Amino acid sequence: MNHLDKPIKNVAIIYPYFAHYRLPVLQELAKKSAIKYTLISDPDSGNDIKKIDPDIANKNLEDGGLRWKFVKNKWLYKEAILWQSGLLKSLRKEKFDDVIFLANAYYLSTWFATFYLKMTGKKVYMWTHGVITTKKDWKWRLRKVFYGLSDGVLLYGHKAREVMAKNGFPQRKLHVIYNSTGSINDLIVKNEIPIEERNQTKKQLFKHPDLPILIFVGRLTYVKKLDQILQAANILRQEDFKVNVLYVGDGEARNDLENLAQSLKLTSYCHFYGACFQKEELEKLFAISDLCVSPGEVGLTAMSALANGKPVLSHDDFNYQMPEYEAIEPGVNGMLFKRNSISDLALKTKQWIVENKDTSEELMRSNCKKVIMEKYNAEYQAELINAILLNSL
Repeated sequence: MNHLDKPIKNVAIIYPYFAHYRLPVLQELAKKSAIKYTLISDPDSGNDIKKIDPDIANKNLEDGGLRWKFVKNKWLYKEAILWQSGLLKSLRKEKFDDVIFLANAYYLSTWFATFYLKMTGKKVYMWTHGVITTKKDWKWRLRKVFYGLSDGVLLYGHKAREVMAKNGFPQRKLHVIYNSTGSINDLIVKNEIPIEERNQTKKQLFKHPDLPILIFVGRLTYVKKLDQILQAANILRQEDFKVNVLYVGDGEARNDLENLAQSLKLTSYCHFYGACFQKEELEKLFAISDLCVSPGEVGLTAMSALANGKPVLSHDDFNYQMPEYEAIEPGVNGMLFKRNSISDLALKTKQWIVENKDTSEELMRSNCKKVIMEKYNAEYQAELINAILLNSL
């Protein structure tokens, strides 16, 4: 940022804490000379989610630093309800023009801060998944009131915008900003793993290295419904269409998944790699795989796979999905199957592998990376946020 340029807007971004994957987009926002961005949060996450190191607040902006003010989170009722101690004081002390909240209707301090900001003529934006279900229970109605207090809602995907517009939210307030975990240069993998090294890795991990490999990357939790991958692999084996399954990650469901693989006699076709945090190692595991399968909500797993040039298979029910599933273009960079249908999961898995067995690696990688390069990256996300705030002048 050129310090001779006087910002025309002073903007706060308020979260309970900032997960590490947010760092690239926040650094991109900090580069905008027309807007002075300040982060407000607790410096600690209070959980095992990797967070941004608060020491980054001591660095200059030119060196990747961030303006960052700290408050204290006070969690109530089994950490479902939040009060951010010191938030209102911070908002009164520094005269922000706009404030962006991580929108959660159970954050009591956000309600109070929003009312205060509206009374003082400031603009409020909500950064959120939005109303992502068509089921109108009391939670749906609460969120509708909550989001309705804002001057704009920053959404991860178009489906949420469509649902909200159909249910009374002014379209002019609904903005899609997608999601990102890094800059284009950080995200897009060059795919330089030699074929000899890939073949060696396959032989190390699997008894039958020549079979297609289905990969899942992420925490092994029950909500991901990872048992469905094994159930589908079992159906395919009965049809004499064998596949290998590679789980990359660790978590609560691992023991049950290992036991299920054993009971289905799939142990020799299944490998539990464990957690992997090394980018180079993860690149190698994606390189040997044919299809990334996420039977539950797909989330950032889709971003990681597509950036590595690998197609993604997940379910088709928006009400039970994460917004990132919109990055899947059926028949181009992956497929969607009928939610909770093991038979359809098996069918779509086989269909993708058969239909793409002659597709060149170069074309497949291009098809997968295209959406990351165009939409799901920090540069584009920051560009959209900046445009929304500057156009509201």
